[in-house]
Amino acid sequence: MSSHHYQPGCFHILLYSQIVETYAKIEATTKRLEITRLLVELINATPHSIIDKVVYLTQGKLYPDFLGIELGVAEKLLFRALARVTGQAESKVATLYKKLGDLGTIAEQLLKDKTQVSFQREALSVEEIYNVFDTIAHEKGQGSIDSKLRHLTSLLGKASPTEAKYITRMALGRLRLG
Repeated sequence: MSSHHYQPGCFHILLYSQIVETYAKIEATTKRLEITRLLVELINATPHSIIDKVVYLTQGKLYPDFLGIELGVAEKLLFRALARVTGQAESKVATLYKKLGDLGTIAEQLLKDKTQVSFQREALSVEEIYNVFDTIAHEKGQGSIDSKLRHLTSLLGKASPTEAKYITRMALGRLRLG
């Protein structure tokens, strides 16, 4: 994060890859002071206009608990989304999940293994990630599952393997940092 300092008054978009970099560092340490330092660095690099979104995403949420708004994404829906993005069979994704137990790690691995490399990958912003998850959380009724699938497939299709790991975990409500 230290290479991406926020300059007050400057137009600044925080990329999802920047917070994912912090998530990976947090996941790699058990030292509470190091985790605190990394989170402070992340908050300091975050534009004031989206600080609430970054804090909620880092907690694996979109809103405070008292609002009771959940993403409502089932594992099977993510199996389908990952199958579409990677070209693998849903059954392979399900088998890997039974074996490894972490769909985020599976998403990361499948995207790393993907033979069809996307050279035009778009950089995902934190706001885009948040807004897509917000849309998914509010999808209800007929056609909502197909719509959620389209949104997840679109996000995962734009994501790097590491971004896909955390997008998948967030969608399931299992971010598991530090």
